[in-house]
Amino acid sequence: MITFRGSGSVPREPGQPPKERRPWRFWAWAAAYVFATTFAFAPAFSFRRAPARAGEIATRDVIAPRDLIVPDAAATSHRRVEAAAEVLPVYDWDTAAPDRLTAEIRGSFTKARAAETGGRRRNGLPPALRDAFDLPVGDEALLALAGLQFSPAIEERLLQAGADLYRAGVVDNRELLSESHDRGIVLRDVRSGRELRRKDLSDVVEYGSQTKNAVAKRLAGGPLAGRALTEVSAFLAAALRPNLTHDATETLRRRQEAARSVETVLTRIPRGKVIVRKGDEISPKAAEWIAAVRASAADPSSWVKVMGIVVLQLLAASAFWVDARRQRRRRRERGSEMVYASILAAGILFSLLTRGAFVLAQGLSSSFEGSAWAAHTYYAIPFAAGSIMVSLVAGMGPALLFAAIHAIGAGILMGQSFPFVLFALVGSLAGIFVIGKLRSRSVLLGMGAVVAAANLVSISAIAFLNGEARGWDFAADVLGGLAGGWFVAMIVGVFLPVFEHLFHVTTDIRLLELSNQNLPLLRTLALEAPGTYQHSLVLGHLAEAAAEAVGADALLARVAGYYHDIGKTKMPDYFIENQPKGANRHDRLEPSMSALVIAAHVKEGVDLATKARLPEQLVSAIREHHGTKLIRYFYQKALTKSGPEASPIRETEYRHSGPRPTTRVNGILMIADAVEAASRTLIEPSPARIRAMIQTIVDDCLRDGQFDDCDLTMRDLAIIVDTLERTVSNIYHHRIDYPGFEFNRGFSRRKTGEAPAHDAAAAPRPSGTRASESR
Repeated sequence: MITFRGSGSVPREPGQPPKERRPWRFWAWAAAYVFATTFAFAPAFSFRRAPARAGEIATRDVIAPRDLIVPDAAATSHRRVEAAAEVLPVYDWDTAAPDRLTAEIRGSFTKARAAETGGRRRNGLPPALRDAFDLPVGDEALLALAGLQFSPAIEERLLQAGADLYRAGVVDNRELLSESHDRGIVLRDVRSGRELRRKDLSDVVEYGSQTKNAVAKRLAGGPLAGRALTEVSAFLAAALRPNLTHDATETLRRRQEAARSVETVLTRIPRGKVIVRKGDEISPKAAEWIAAVRASAADPSSWVKVMGIVVLQLLAASAFWVDARRQRRRRRERGSEMVYASILAAGILFSLLTRGAFVLAQGLSSSFEGSAWAAHTYYAIPFAAGSIMVSLVAGMGPALLFAAIHAIGAGILMGQSFPFVLFALVGSLAGIFVIGKLRSRSVLLGMGAVVAAANLVSISAIAFLNGEARGWDFAADVLGGLAGGWFVAMIVGVFLPVFEHLFHVTTDIRLLELSNQNLPLLRTLALEAPGTYQHSLVLGHLAEAAAEAVGADALLARVAGYYHDIGKTKMPDYFIENQPKGANRHDRLEPSMSALVIAAHVKEGVDLATKARLPEQLVSAIREHHGTKLIRYFYQKALTKSGPEASPIRETEYRHSGPRPTTRVNGILMIADAVEAASRTLIEPSPARIRAMIQTIVDDCLRDGQFDDCDLTMRDLAIIVDTLERTVSNIYHHRIDYPGFEFNRGFSRRKTGEAPAHDAAAAPRPSGTRASESR
């Protein structure tokens, strides 16, 4: 059997060298804990390799293990296309074009009129007239305008036509513009940058033939007609360069920006949804969903997540160690090393059990037809078992810390799911607070019922938060949670004896089992040493009352009282409570030999307890209940018999081998042992005498340094004195005579609690001490 024994678990015998500390054990436990819990809670190993390419045949059912939010690439692309299409085309609007055209036409006409009056015609046109026009113009158009003598009227008609067309808009590509006919365009002033939306595009003309026709239409009915109208219209149409130009670059930039601004469309895959069944062909959408399921746990960044879990568990191991050290300083009933080892062992075992249950739940989902098996069976995972076990083996403080850390780990395992953090934490806290004092194995069933009820509450809360508190899925979740409570009770019941044995944990269940008076050791004590047996029963009652008063383990104190003197079964007749009237074997022995016989019952008791595999706390109580106290009666007897020429009597030869009490329970046991024995010597057991006796015993132990190694404070000792006074007074209460019965005829009425006359060893001892100082 491999056990973890710290420096505080087994006291060191006097004269023995201190035990070598082995810090590598702590590091080994911590490393094993971090490795095991990281493996158990890391989701990177949660999914088997599954086909994810469209067109392949699924080799197994693929079911969403939890609620997943999956990006929908097709819907996202569609929305981005729509967003881009909503962006209107951008056209540069040349607002200076009308003014520029006006200036060019007026300047050309002014020069033309001057050239016509001052020059000679050649072929019908003066030579200077051709050079007068700043705008490109054909001879026929120039002749037509010259025939009208470049009159201001025709000039104004041309300017008005140009202004009208520029106001309507001249575009370079009418076909491109028609794509935005229903929604309009954005006009951007190239000079000021000001933008406006123009929706009506019906009167916009395209540069070229459309512009020529529009000009001819506006010039018709005037002085121009026929060929002249056509040529002049062509001249003006050429001068009307486009004032609306499509800015393809800016339009594309704005549409790309609009597409990027569209958030990714997310699709919710509810837990338990069958993505693809075994034997079905994987569709493109199913392939995406399978990839999303795998990415939620096994994507390339999962190793970064694993490192995060490692950091979390390193912090947890450190927190457990700090808490164990605090417990050691606060209450030295068990060594901090032992507490630390038991916590980490529970973490390793129950995290792996959680992982195994998780894998089993996934396996069940592939074995049954139905979409929600895995999702429902997750609530049956016994998350609370580890916290409850830590509460039993290390106390409530470490258990609460363990519950928080284990709940976070469970949430990470379930895909960083807050609902499962809540579920695991609520069940763990319920189990920790209910377990309390575990007085029987049947309490585990009640604890399981409470955990099941807590699971029901947390599942209902989660369902209400999600708006899903009805239907068969909710009922199946509740059924899984109720089964989880039963699994918690079963697992704790199975592994509790293992932890009790490996880590020397003495639970209330174990102590109650050991308090059974029909067990071999106690039965032998009752048969072989009946006086010691009765003394042990009373002592257990006294120690329990005192321990409960100061907040120590009262049940441990009582059971330790039952077993503290089992070593007397080896030689029961050498102890006065077992001696018949008038017989005392010590009368034939030297005081030194009597002291050895008396002291030997401690070693004999330790041997018997070890062979019977009693818990370490009881073995420690047997070993320490006398500490290094002086066997006063035989020491005084030796001093009396020693002559002037005899060698000096050494006090160390008449002391118990110890060690002194190292726990509060063992210190209380020392006081109660002496009080029970001394109380039988009181002639008049009044409350004042009883209190004086108890105070004398406590003061003697203090002067002798017997409490130097335990945590009994002066306040504790004062409370113990008060408690033992009340308890002993109740034991030795006054009784009246029964009328009509003369039980004491021929004898003087013995006072209650008066010592029997045959207690031969009692005469030389001081008031308030025992005959043998060995009980």
